[in-house]
Amino acid sequence: MALLSINEEELERFIAKRVREGVREELAKRGEITDQKMFSRKDAYHYLGVSGSYFDNAVKRGFINPSLPGDGRTRYYLREDLDRFAEDGKDYLKKARL
Repeated sequence: MALLSINEEELERFIAKRVREGVREELAKRGEITDQKMFSRKDAYHYLGVSGSYFDNAVKRGFINPSLPGDGRTRYYLREDLDRFAEDGKDYLKKARL
């Protein structure tokens, strides 16, 4: 009987992708999904589910960078950058594996 070799990194990427797809499908069923690519400050912190001050602090510390500076008053953020910020915040979960 041959042993199956598993690449853990590839497996983790595959699982994360499938989970994201499942979550998007479920949100789409509920009518809560957004295909918006660019967000204003207010839309960005609502999208992330954080307060405006928390979001502003993350921007100030360089964790989130505006993609387009806008008209000087309004800055815009890419959804992929916001998603990356949210995913990076979950690193503490990796340390707490059981």
